[in-house]
Amino acid sequence: MAQQEKAASGMMLFVVLILVAALGLAALYFFVLTPGSPDSSTIQRPQEGTLEQHTR
Repeated sequence: MAQQEKAASGMMLFVVLILVAALGLAALYFFVLTPGSPDSSTIQRPQEGTLEQHTR
């Protein structure tokens, strides 16, 4: 019976380690690898007069 308990605790440890690794990777992606707010130089604005041309 001791070997069965040892196997069960080993499997549980494996599952917990996989979950912790997945949460760590998700946190790393969310907090570090996602871009911040876009700066004004990368936002494309319509040229002058294009809105007036399309509304007529």
